[in-house]
Amino acid sequence: MVWLTKCWNWFWRQSLLSKVAILGLFAAFVPFVLPTVVNWFRPTMIHVGVSFYTYERGIQPQGMNTLYFFERRNLVSDCSIRREEQSVPNGRAKAPDSQAWVLIKLLLENVSERDITNLRVGVRSPAINQLTQLLTAPNRVVTIQKETPPDVKPLYVLSIATLPGESSAVVTLKTPIDDNLREFIYAKRRPVTIQVSYVSADQFRQYPPIVSRTNVVKILNREGVLRTNDEAFAEEKLQVTMLSPNEPSMKEGAASYRTLPRAKACTEAEAGVW
Repeated sequence: MVWLTKCWNWFWRQSLLSKVAILGLFAAFVPFVLPTVVNWFRPTMIHVGVSFYTYERGIQPQGMNTLYFFERRNLVSDCSIRREEQSVPNGRAKAPDSQAWVLIKLLLENVSERDITNLRVGVRSPAINQLTQLLTAPNRVVTIQKETPPDVKPLYVLSIATLPGESSAVVTLKTPIDDNLREFIYAKRRPVTIQVSYVSADQFRQYPPIVSRTNVVKILNREGVLRTNDEAFAEEKLQVTMLSPNEPSMKEGAASYRTLPRAKACTEAEAGVW
């Protein structure tokens, strides 16, 4: 109490300009510490973790051969997590069109023994737009809806009907890397971030949660455990179909896709850290 009195007296001895500056810094600092203060006094039922990564499937010419590849990488550190390659003679294989995506993975953990119903999670990110797809385990129903006035940054709300006690869900927001997003990440070197504005449910009021950085490799492993089949991983594999000997060679089309800058080679321990 004596310390607070000394601080109060010190504040009133400052000039008007200094008081304004102090109050401005305090107002800017409060939003960052508010979630922590809330958790001190009211333990939360839901923990939120996040990780960012990209995956790319592409084609590279190799003289008489064509190299087909798939690569998953940590978006923040640009470390390669997994890369598969297959070199085949020109025109002797079929593969999906080249494309790259940014993926934001949210790990939602119900740390209580009670079910959480009508869970809503509001998120904002420069890597979420009208082309973003929502992916999750087949046994988990999640919807996404844009809820925001036209004069502010878009807010997207994820909704989960029920998250059983002591269970978790991994929700993936998958966005194609177009020219604008490519320039944002690789030319301007802007970081891809996500703001979890709030969580709410029938069991608790709306509040801004603490979002923890989750190791990229660990969240992928957790997601693999939660998925009940392998269908959701289809696009995250090298998909090359060889032509049979009696089929004519395919004509090589004009290469309009530009592959992403080469990823870093990192150790297994470093690959998932950010």
